[in-house]
Amino acid sequence: MGDKKNNTARLREIKRFNNKKYREHTKLSRRKNIEPSQYLTEMKSPDSILEIENLCTYFYTDVGTVKAVDGVTFNVPKGKTVGVVGESGCGKSVMSLSVMRLLQEPQGQIASGEIRFRQSSENRAVNIPNLPLKEMQKIRGNEISMIFQEPMTTLNPVFSIGAQLDESILLHNKGISKKDAAKRSIEMLELVGIARAEGIYKGYPHELSGGMRQRVVIAMALSCNPEIIIADEPTTALDVTIQAQILDLLRDLKNKINASIILITHDLGVVAEMADFVVVMYAGRIVEQGTASDIFHNPQHPYTVGLMKSRPTSHGQQEKLYSIPGSVPNPTDLPDFCYFKNRCEFCMDICGQKYPPLYKLSNTHKAACYLCKDEKSKFEGGVFSE
Repeated sequence: MGDKKNNTARLREIKRFNNKKYREHTKLSRRKNIEPSQYLTEMKSPDSILEIENLCTYFYTDVGTVKAVDGVTFNVPKGKTVGVVGESGCGKSVMSLSVMRLLQEPQGQIASGEIRFRQSSENRAVNIPNLPLKEMQKIRGNEISMIFQEPMTTLNPVFSIGAQLDESILLHNKGISKKDAAKRSIEMLELVGIARAEGIYKGYPHELSGGMRQRVVIAMALSCNPEIIIADEPTTALDVTIQAQILDLLRDLKNKINASIILITHDLGVVAEMADFVVVMYAGRIVEQGTASDIFHNPQHPYTVGLMKSRPTSHGQQEKLYSIPGSVPNPTDLPDFCYFKNRCEFCMDICGQKYPPLYKLSNTHKAACYLCKDEKSKFEGGVFSE
């Protein structure tokens, strides 16, 4: 009986806390006449087009606060591809939705941190969480675009392919005629390798295969020549041949328009082929980051090592694939110590004390593990350097 009362009191306290957060967020989102000084900022690295610093994105639910992204820091250099990897539920997609300001509000909120974006068209840098919605709508789909995970849910089944492609072009190109928008849409369909583009333009999503729909989504994301492309699992549920075509397409298009890519996936093979830099996430935090060579040839965090061991190999003799033992901790009740402690075969006494900081292993390589403590010094930032 006492446990039931305690649980009821706890749920009431959570509800009061959530309501407070909802009211604060609603008040902020309804602000008018926001001065530019509140969202204009400066980039810390001259080579970066996007800098994410200490980003915390929380979901205020009925059972507690889910810390989906908890203190993530990294940057995206101009013209480079940054791969973000980790198990399902580690916060990869929530991080990308935070950049696009597409969180389900007011339950999901950017609690703290900065997302600095260099706007080449305006010759300025802005802090995305502080941007008014009207200003964010000018960036979203225009300067930062996203290839969503499932094309069938991205595309509206009741509108033609052409109507959905034209919408983005007409929205972000004032003064363009519908005829010119249609011409641009057909050109984009041809650019992504779709044969019979004019016929597909008039068709509907359900008439296309999975690979064709994914190409349409990519064409939609690239229709306004964005500075950054966020690709969230762009090859999920596609067969191997189509996956290779999609990756080749993304690589070629990135080079053509000199765009940067944030590639979100749990497929290490895709990351090895595409990424210049790699960020490994676990339970909402970065556990290791560096160049693709650093991560694949010299992984330092036990979680990264486990991910590498779980890959199938063509020359291996193992009877079954390796899997990391245990499970991810409850996101509403994360411990103060290392989140990977109870799954780690290299666990030490110090791992049960304070959460480890990122330690610098080289100019580009960092890992959040006490195994790296004795050899290298603590690293406070999260910026890649060439």
